[in-house]
Amino acid sequence: MPAGSGERQGMASISSMVDVERSRIIAGVTPEQRERMGEAERARAVYHAWNTVCAGTREGEHVTGLKFLPDTNELLVYLDGSVWTQEMMMLREIIRARMERAGAKIDGFVFRTSREGYQASEAARRVAAPSSRVPTPAPRAELTEVEARAIEDKVAPIEDRKLRESLKMAISASVEWKKGREAQNKA
Repeated sequence: MPAGSGERQGMASISSMVDVERSRIIAGVTPEQRERMGEAERARAVYHAWNTVCAGTREGEHVTGLKFLPDTNELLVYLDGSVWTQEMMMLREIIRARMERAGAKIDGFVFRTSREGYQASEAARRVAAPSSRVPTPAPRAELTEVEARAIEDKVAPIEDRKLRESLKMAISASVEWKKGREAQNKA
């Protein structure tokens, strides 16, 4: 017997046992109970698709609550601020399409701002306990005249003055930062 085939057989037998048990449970319920079970499975699929798409995202961190509305086939999403409510309204079609790819087709969203003072737990922790660490500025080292001339020569062929100056400033800042980083690493 090949390695792992026993595991696959075990998984197949568990899967078939689950299917049999599910069929047994469904056969013994009333039509009303069966309808509620179907709604619960549908809600689970919607929540799973939401989590697949939005969990761990910048926007998802500001969600304070979700409720599937089976009558309208919409997902009610509560957010911790009006700015995030607007942001999600702009992203609704992208999220809806991604949720559909994840297996849950909904007709739309209803976005609401949570009551004042009610925040998502992660966002609340960030607001309540701001970092005491002061960001350190990027290390920089002045350019030598040779480096400045080399950068000037590189951007000289660009005819547009604004573009040439912008590129010169960007390249200079990048070189200064790299030099400062190298000096910092040597120290």
